[in-house]
Amino acid sequence: MAVDPEDPDLVAVDAAHMFPAHTTWIGFRRGTLLRKYMYEFAQLLAPHLDRRLVDRAHRAGSAAEVAGLFADTVLPER
Repeated sequence: MAVDPEDPDLVAVDAAHMFPAHTTWIGFRRGTLLRKYMYEFAQLLAPHLDRRLVDRAHRAGSAAEVAGLFADTVLPER
């Protein structure tokens, strides 16, 4: 985003091999009322997290149950 493709003096160099992949986690306390902006924020970070899926995870009784909800989810890597 900092490189202007029309500026011949600046060149983008791929440095992805220098930085490990990171996972971003979204957390909230069980039993908390999730507001609309919270669902919207989650979808900004992870578009696959629709309200229905977040609600199912919120109602899950254990971490294993939550993990099962996302077991088949393929996450994009950038």
